[in-house]
Amino acid sequence: MSYRDFLVGKKLIPSHTDFKYAMLRSQFAGIILTVAVFYIILDSSNGVTVFIPLYGLLIVGGLTSFILNRQQNYIAATLTQLIMLNFLVLIFADVDHPYGGVYFYFITCAGVGLILFNYYNRVLSILFALLPVLLGLLAFYADLNLIPEPSYEPHMVSMNFVSNLIIGILSNGFVVYFLISRNREVEQNLVQTSNDLKKSEERFLMALHGTKAGVYEWKMAENSIYVSTDWKRLLGYEAHELNNLRQEDFSPLVFPEDRARTRQLINEHLALQKPYQNEFRLLTKSGVYKWFQDSGVFKQDENGKTVLVGTLIDIDERKKAEAELALKNEQLAKTNEELDRFVYSASHDMRAPLSSLLGLIHLSEKTDRPEEVGLFLQMMKDRIKTMEGFIKEVTDYSRNTRLDLLPTPIKLELLAQEVVQTLAYSVVNKKVRIEVRIDPDLEISTDPNRLKVVINNLVSNAYKYHRFDQPDPYIIISAIKKADHVLITVKDNGTGISKEHHSRIFDMFYRASESSEGSGLGLYIVKETLDKLEGNISVQSSVGDGSEFTVTLPLSL
Repeated sequence: MSYRDFLVGKKLIPSHTDFKYAMLRSQFAGIILTVAVFYIILDSSNGVTVFIPLYGLLIVGGLTSFILNRQQNYIAATLTQLIMLNFLVLIFADVDHPYGGVYFYFITCAGVGLILFNYYNRVLSILFALLPVLLGLLAFYADLNLIPEPSYEPHMVSMNFVSNLIIGILSNGFVVYFLISRNREVEQNLVQTSNDLKKSEERFLMALHGTKAGVYEWKMAENSIYVSTDWKRLLGYEAHELNNLRQEDFSPLVFPEDRARTRQLINEHLALQKPYQNEFRLLTKSGVYKWFQDSGVFKQDENGKTVLVGTLIDIDERKKAEAELALKNEQLAKTNEELDRFVYSASHDMRAPLSSLLGLIHLSEKTDRPEEVGLFLQMMKDRIKTMEGFIKEVTDYSRNTRLDLLPTPIKLELLAQEVVQTLAYSVVNKKVRIEVRIDPDLEISTDPNRLKVVINNLVSNAYKYHRFDQPDPYIIISAIKKADHVLITVKDNGTGISKEHHSRIFDMFYRASESSEGSGLGLYIVKETLDKLEGNISVQSSVGDGSEFTVTLPLSL
């Protein structure tokens, strides 16, 4: 069992003050028992037995108050101690030798009465502080003869005086020590409270700085708005600016589209006296609008006037992230829609050549004529090339979707020549003049692999839809620098595209005519790739007059 449990019991004492006084009350009971035992031994050794029953009563009273205190009957325990002490000291003082020193204990009784009943029972506290004075005077001036007066040897008088002096001083010292301890505890509590308040203030300021929050107070009746230094800094102002702010000064800072909504929200929450929260844009000192979250509560000041106290937090990055997320969701929805179309069209476009291959294999098995077998084999090659081209387009589309941009400085003329050389192997039998009219020194910073896909698809389309019966079939790749952009043009004199198809030729799987050889993915991949490269594409074409595709790209990505 712990010392604490022995003195006050195991029951929880919610009040810290009650706990301290319960501990003191038990300690007083312990002192009473110790003093009673001491005097029993002292008087017995000197042959004085008249006081021993009173010492026994002192022990019984001390134990009774100790038990009552452990049971949390604090008033009863205190009354038991004080009444018993005052009564017994009165008896001892009545029969004590004038120089015996028993009167010292009246001082102890007064101090104990003041402490144990303390301020919260101040009537009883004052009563038991005055009672020892009255009893002391009574014992001094009246001879009550409550018990027979003992006979003392001369040396006993001195011994009793010394004993009473020492015990009286120690008892009063214990009382004073408790008062000093209580005062020190109060001081420590005040210091701790002060430190806690200081720490709370520091935490509050750290929280404000951590959340980049600015504090304001709007006294509506006086039309004055106090804003903290952090509030000003959020908008890019210095500490000495935006002083003496008024509503007519603040309103122009609010984004025009947000003003009516903000005014309505404030009025609604003011009428309901509910916490107010709003998100709006404010004009910063740099002239840029930024998003902020405004949170506040309405309260009454000392004059009963309404005041709005709140904080302003910069949420510009969050709003940008939300806008970006919304854009990505929109793009995801678009991707899902295109994926559905892609799966449907891709399965159709891949089944057609496979079915044709199976048919050609079946026919080749039924003939023994070499010329027919040769024809079937050539037709199979054509179907395989078609599938190979389609798979390449699908691969280009997948890479453009998945891979990160890798901006690299490139010579545009060298890249165009590389694309032309690659395509030359697939157009051996097609007599088309191709020219690259690009300044060899023209350099841009972009993703070279994606730009190759763009030029490759445009030039490949020009090959596919050319008119080889004309005198000079050509494809011309040119580029010019214009401000901070470069314009790349792929021009041909092929079959051309009817104007009614111009708005849709960049859609997935769109074919401008039934006789089209392609899958309808080429120009769609060009458009999607240019979106990644922060560029765009336009077309000028008409049937029979050829086509001209113009790609616009930034000089530096």
